[in-house]
Amino acid sequence: MRLEILESGHRPLQKLQLAALRAFAGDVPGPVAVMSYRREWMGKQYARFAQRAMRRAREWSVAEVELFAAFVSKLNACRF
Repeated sequence: MRLEILESGHRPLQKLQLAALRAFAGDVPGPVAVMSYRREWMGKQYARFAQRAMRRAREWSVAEVELFAAFVSKLNACRF
């Protein structure tokens, strides 16, 4: 279930960016919609947090972390 505000509550620039994403990729993944809504309030911080969390795994290379994330997303039937 997705909040209605994430479908129509974005500012004009974000609406344009999401329309372009839809044109190329189909549906917009939930995390992307969340990070682009009120980006200055939460999106930038969330994106930084996600990047730090993904890059802190010192035992694994960046490629391995991305592969693990893709595998888990596939298991959870998540497109992101």
